[in-house]
Amino acid sequence: MFWTRFGMQAPSLIILAIVLAFPLVYSVVLSFQSYSPVDAEADGRFIGLDNYIRMLGDAQFGRAVLVTIAYVVLAVGVETVFGTILGVVLSRLIRSRRIVTSALLLPMIATPLVVGLMFSFGLNPQFGFMTDFLRAFGLVGEGGVLDSAGGAFAALVVMDVWEWTPFIALMVLAGLSAAPQAQIQAAELDGCNTFQLYWHVMLPMVRPVLIVAILFRATEAIRQFDQVYILTGGGPGSATTVNDIFQYRVSFAAFDMSYGAALGVATFAVVATLSAILFRYLNRKGADA
Repeated sequence: MFWTRFGMQAPSLIILAIVLAFPLVYSVVLSFQSYSPVDAEADGRFIGLDNYIRMLGDAQFGRAVLVTIAYVVLAVGVETVFGTILGVVLSRLIRSRRIVTSALLLPMIATPLVVGLMFSFGLNPQFGFMTDFLRAFGLVGEGGVLDSAGGAFAALVVMDVWEWTPFIALMVLAGLSAAPQAQIQAAELDGCNTFQLYWHVMLPMVRPVLIVAILFRATEAIRQFDQVYILTGGGPGSATTVNDIFQYRVSFAAFDMSYGAALGVATFAVVATLSAILFRYLNRKGADA
């Protein structure tokens, strides 16, 4: 029986090992070496923790980390506020809820490539409709939004907020829909107004769902690459050079593969830690339930 089950699962396990385990192990091994395909001296010799020590003293990496943190905090924070408000509004709808929730799925089902291209075209300084709209109110000059450091960074945050605020809203809506109605009715009988009802009664009930949604979004935002690459390329200067863009430049522009592998392993460790916190939280809530 065991070998039958193992034989049925073996193809999937082999594919996972090839796709996931091998690149991870290879990256870890490479991070302890000095290797570059364009540098004869970097021939793959073992150098221990030198790449990680270099990482701690790298000012450009520090700048990329700060940009990433600012991006994650602003994008996920705004999504949480707007998504919570939108989820509360949706919970009050009755007849049009299905139509509105279906419309909210559209930004989420679009691929990151499509979203990045859409904002890239919309913010084009020559023919972008978003740029024309902002110019009509005198918010941008002839150079466009992406020519300034603040404008480019704000564009990335707005793009992420536009795409993923519906996710937070739908999570909040699901939590509110599953909230115990007896406690809500008791609060209404006690004379709570609408604000007090949501702030002191209903939102605490959906806090676990909201925390899970925030952790999911944070782990995704930390690994943001494709939309940043399409929209700004990390510029102007290093204003939007998030961690994954910096890793790309190190690995495939400077061809410093070993240092790039060390950066990737460090990022994986951060994401894995956040994921472990998420699963521990879920398991604890499941045990309490």
